[in-house]
Amino acid sequence: MKLSCIPRDVTGTGVSRRLRNSDFIPGVIYGKAVNPENISINRKDLERVIKSDGENALLDLEINGKSYYTMIKDIQRDYLKDAILHVDFQRISKTQLVQVSVPIHLLNTNTVLTEGALVHQIDQLDIECTPDMIPKSFTLDVAGLKIGHGITVGELEVDENIKVLQDKDDVIVILSPFRVSEEPESEDEEEIKEPPLVGAEEEA
Repeated sequence: MKLSCIPRDVTGTGVSRRLRNSDFIPGVIYGKAVNPENISINRKDLERVIKSDGENALLDLEINGKSYYTMIKDIQRDYLKDAILHVDFQRISKTQLVQVSVPIHLLNTNTVLTEGALVHQIDQLDIECTPDMIPKSFTLDVAGLKIGHGITVGELEVDENIKVLQDKDDVIVILSPFRVSEEPESEDEEEIKEPPLVGAEEEA
């Protein structure tokens, strides 16, 4: 996907705030053996790309008549509003290997939630591949998962051209039994002890 961006000669908190108020996001393009370039990019265009291709999206960024093949490398967000504050783009070649984290989405969770608590222990898979092989996400069907059982990284369906960087035995999700609180014993079940008699002795 192609997107146009604008050079950003002046940096700083105040400048970045004014850009965001004008519906632009400050960013930077960097790569090996090249100087970083500060840019600004239209917020709506960027959000459209992320919604369509995910946060590892590949972009042809056009700036001052030049075109850079890039991938989104890092997105900084406002932790309260989830609004994008800044974005980093990495210049890459179409044949080089890149390392990225791809989200794992669970399917059919509603079929097991009545049986136990679904614990999602890994929500992203670390992989290495060429840019054209990066998936938007991985899906994992949990239908039929039994109490006490889990699904590991090795059981996830991954294209043979993608190298998984995590241990195959790492558990992605497990179905745990609901925690049952122990009820206190009733008075009828408690052993009733007679208080000792003080000052009373058996007569000889």
